[in-house]
Amino acid sequence: MPVDPVKSPADPTALIDDINSRIVHALGAHGPAELHAAAARTGVNVGESYTGRLWTGGVRPLVQRYPTGEAFMAALANGSPDALNAAIEVLAALAPTAAMSFALEVTRIDLDGFTFGHNRVPFELVMRGRAEKIIKREPSAASPEILLRMLRRRTLAPGEIPQGKIADIPIAALIACVSAGELRFDQAESAGLFSEHPALREGAGLLDALRRTRWFTASDGHDGGLAQWLAHRLAAARYTPAVPALRELFTRQRRFLTTAGENLLEIGTPEALEAAASPMSLEGVPINEYDRHDRQTIAIDALLRAGASRAFVVLAPLFEEQVLRCGGIRSESAGTVLEKLTPAQVTAEPRWIERCLSAAQDRELGATARALLDQLDPGLVAEAAARAEKRKRKAAAGTTVKPPAGDLVKRYRAGEHERVWEELLALERRPPKALAAQAEAVAMETMERVRCGLEAVVERLRAEGYPFHKKARALVPPPHDALGSVQRLESLTGGRLPLSLRAFYLVVGSVDLSGSADRFRHDPGKHGPKPKKGEIVDVAQKYPFMYLSHFDPLVVLPLEEAVAEAETWARRERERAGMKAPLHLTISPGPSFKANPRDAQPEPVDTVRLPGPFADAELRRGRGGAVPFVEHLRGTLAWGGFPGLAGTSVRPQAALDALAQSVAPF
Repeated sequence: MPVDPVKSPADPTALIDDINSRIVHALGAHGPAELHAAAARTGVNVGESYTGRLWTGGVRPLVQRYPTGEAFMAALANGSPDALNAAIEVLAALAPTAAMSFALEVTRIDLDGFTFGHNRVPFELVMRGRAEKIIKREPSAASPEILLRMLRRRTLAPGEIPQGKIADIPIAALIACVSAGELRFDQAESAGLFSEHPALREGAGLLDALRRTRWFTASDGHDGGLAQWLAHRLAAARYTPAVPALRELFTRQRRFLTTAGENLLEIGTPEALEAAASPMSLEGVPINEYDRHDRQTIAIDALLRAGASRAFVVLAPLFEEQVLRCGGIRSESAGTVLEKLTPAQVTAEPRWIERCLSAAQDRELGATARALLDQLDPGLVAEAAARAEKRKRKAAAGTTVKPPAGDLVKRYRAGEHERVWEELLALERRPPKALAAQAEAVAMETMERVRCGLEAVVERLRAEGYPFHKKARALVPPPHDALGSVQRLESLTGGRLPLSLRAFYLVVGSVDLSGSADRFRHDPGKHGPKPKKGEIVDVAQKYPFMYLSHFDPLVVLPLEEAVAEAETWARRERERAGMKAPLHLTISPGPSFKANPRDAQPEPVDTVRLPGPFADAELRRGRGGAVPFVEHLRGTLAWGGFPGLAGTSVRPQAALDALAQSVAPF
């Protein structure tokens, strides 16, 4: 049904005045006593102060302002604004039908040109407000256009519209109101306007309405809630023609991706699952890194629903050893896959078992992978493990690693520090005895240099008043029974420690450069006069060592703590049923703990997996990539023991240079 046109006269005031004159004429048919009684029944308040036709303040009951019917009629005859504004409500108490007719006339007049001022309300707007109040008592008498305009002005609540009138309001007009923010879409109230609308009872109407929303056309607007409601209705109806529209929202509209993705999964057709999987490339990497956690979860879910074999083709690369070592986005995706995989899917595609076995050794993914493997047939797991080991031996047999040439110790002392360690890293397994002895000597020589460098750094920090957490723990030499403790650690983990970590424990011991700026104290001898209150100070220049603890100071926990952690791990593994977990030994706490243990936030710590490679341990923080332990020490001491300085341009350069120059190359 078409809506009534809105009257937009050149002078709306003239129309209002004409209506008022007819209202006054209609009131003239009633006696003064009847008028006074009607005014009392309305309980209407009127303004006290007017400047011309502008109400400027103060209200009081109509029957107090005009105590008799005669006084009220006299005010009407004199054109008093307050009396004229109240006239339509008094008429409504006497002749409701006539008042409704006048009220409908008033609301058809376009008064949008009238604006509110400070404590100044135009007479015409007050008149419209009283007319709308009358219409609210019987909204079924109003046209769809008037109801829509009252909805936009929020003088009529969605729930007050009679059901029989909802179908007469064009759905496009309702959507436009929501998009412009004139009508708030609320599940508890305004949703009834849409759920009861005949245009939205079928999928075609729902899809057309979704395409009309600003969230679909422009990715903004106030109709996000409506768009999501429409999408949910389309999914519940399994309306497959909506898949292209939902796919567009899923891949383009960031604030809509979870809803649209879940709707595609609910529809569940091959086309819908293909659309939901679209953010994941064939290499298993989310195409759009923004909101990747939500997108990849939905995409992986869609791939697994489409079939375990198809999902394996796309997602298996996430579980390659190099990917797990490097961490990052692809490692996060692998974790999501493990969370979504079911035992039935793994059994249906046995190649998944080998990928789960790879992930079972990972610190971040291991617990989830092992829990999944424990639910499978042990025979299938054993077969997969045998296949993986056979493939690994075959690959090793076909790969020839050229052994390091020359005397490694002489080459190392001659300055080939990085080259020698690169060659040692290529030795995945223990080499022949003579070469192993050279490699061990290189590791010991390396850690001797690391110890000398750390001694110089700690001495300089102490001299400058650096606020250590515990000065006694800054650099602690190995205990007298260090070799016995190392052997105990190796017996617990079932393998020899990597040469680098073993040498560190035997030569350096432990280091802890963590500190707290709160413990820093001004020293007039070093820092000059103490700043006056309110004085602006360049902290990096005046106190270059004050805030160094905020830049990830170097920490390698003592050997005793490593042995204690390994004993706890071994005891837990003996009591645990199912697949055993490797030990991820904590080497250092997280950066915020090192800066302030009392206010530290939950964060990843630095760990190494034991047993590990022959030459150098692989240090890993959370889902970050693995870094060789020697490379970690080299990079850290290049920044004076505070590698976090690499990520800031505002740094105490003088202090950094002094610390870094204290360390000889290694």
